[in-house]
Amino acid sequence: METNCKLDQEYTHYQIFGHLKTEAFSAEEAAEYLEISIPTLRRYVQSGRLKPSTTIGRSQLFSSVDLRLLKQKMDKE
Repeated sequence: METNCKLDQEYTHYQIFGHLKTEAFSAEEAAEYLEISIPTLRRYVQSGRLKPSTTIGRSQLFSSVDLRLLKQKMDKE
């Protein structure tokens, strides 16, 4: 079966996530991006390793910039 999508083409991080540069991620999205569980994300928040950019009620939103920086640090560890 042929598709219109070129699966073998490599995309840059910017091509995939560039439009999210100023977007906020939910806790679930942030955990998925960081490749960690929700409980681990909560521990990162409690320890100060990650701070929510916005809190709406009980929901926390995380800056894509902060997540990218933390992911870079995690990749180096």
